[in-house]
Amino acid sequence: MKRTRVLLAGHLAPPVGGIATFCRALLDSTLVDLFELRFVQTSSRKRALSSSGKATGANILEALKDCARFARACAAHRPAIAHICTAVGISFLKNSFCVLFARGLRCRVVLHPHCSFDRLYAGSRLWKWYCRRVFRLSGCVVVLSREWSALRDLLPGVEIHHLPNAIDTRPYHRIASRRSSKSARDVRVLYLGHLGEVKGTDDLLEAFKILDPGENAIELDLVGDVLRPGDEERVAAAAAASFGSGKSVRLIPPVSGEAKMACFERADIFVFPSHYEGMPMAILEALAAGLPIVATAVGGIPELVGDGENGILVPPREPKALAAAIERLCSDVELRARMGHRSLALSREYDIDRYAHRLAAIYEGIIGKGQTAG
Repeated sequence: MKRTRVLLAGHLAPPVGGIATFCRALLDSTLVDLFELRFVQTSSRKRALSSSGKATGANILEALKDCARFARACAAHRPAIAHICTAVGISFLKNSFCVLFARGLRCRVVLHPHCSFDRLYAGSRLWKWYCRRVFRLSGCVVVLSREWSALRDLLPGVEIHHLPNAIDTRPYHRIASRRSSKSARDVRVLYLGHLGEVKGTDDLLEAFKILDPGENAIELDLVGDVLRPGDEERVAAAAAASFGSGKSVRLIPPVSGEAKMACFERADIFVFPSHYEGMPMAILEALAAGLPIVATAVGGIPELVGDGENGILVPPREPKALAAAIERLCSDVELRARMGHRSLALSREYDIDRYAHRLAAIYEGIIGKGQTAG
C-alpha cells in the first residue's frame, strides 16, 4: 500500500534547540513506518545561536536560502502534507513564505509553532493581522499548550489541534532507574537550555546567591549556550562570583548524547526559570529522568509541572520565590524522591511513539477531508 507523502520542515542541530530536538525525535519515531516522511532543513546549521532572530544581512540571505531549499524539496517530492515547524519573529515570517509556496502546490499545510502564543502574537496591529492570515492559509495548526486557546477565539474556522511536545523517553527512564537516594547534604541543581535574560538565567543566579544552603553543599550546573553576544561575558562573570559557603556554580557548554544523559543522571533537581515558553523539551527530559522540577508558571509549563505534585511553580522574574523553592527541595530528600517519582509517571504521556500515532491521526483526518472535498 502506497504511503502518504509528508514533508517535515524544521531544523536539526547545530545549534541545539527545542525544534531541533523535536525533529530528531520525530524522524526516529514510528511515524516513519506510517508515512513516507521526508525532512527539509529550513534553518541554517552554520549560524551562531546568538545571531538568531536578528534582521541582519547575513540572516536575511540565509532565510532566502532556507525558503529556496523548502521550495525545491516541496516541488521535487510533491507531498500531500507539508508539516512546517516555526517559532517567533523572523522564523515565523520566513516560514510564512513556505506556507504560501506549499499552498501554491496544493499541499495541505500543518503549521506547528514551537513557542508561546503571547510572544508570537505580540506586536503591531499589522503584525497581528499578518499572523492571522498565515494561520488561516495553513488550514491546520498544531499547538503545544492550552495557552493557545486564544487562537481559537481569534480564528474559529481554523482547525487547531492541541498536541504537547514529546521525546524518546527510554534513555531517560534508564537514568531514572539507576538514580539512588542521596544525602540532603550533597545536592546538584541542573539548568539545561539557552542562557540569557529571557530564559531567567539572571534570576537563577540571583536566587542562588540569596538562598541559604544550611548544612547542604549545593552545586548549580548551567548547561547551554548564550542567546545574545552581550550575554556571554555577563553570565560568565555572574557565574564566577562568590556565592558563599556551600554553594558553587559551573558553566557547561551545550551537550548532547551521552554527555547530556550524564548531566541528567548527576542532577537531583531540575530548574527552569524562563520568562516565556511554549513547551520546553528540557522539562520533558527532566520528567523522564525522574527529577523534581522548579519552574516558572509561563506558557505550557503548568501542563507539565503540577505545583506541589512533581515540582514547584514560581512567578517569573522573582528570584526570592525561586530561591525559596530550590531551598525547600534541597533540604527535603523525601520530597525530592516523591516528586521525582511523580515526574517519571507523568513522562509516559509524552513519549514520542505515542505522539507519532496521535500526529498520524491528524494527518489522516486532513487527507480524509481533502478526499471528501474532492
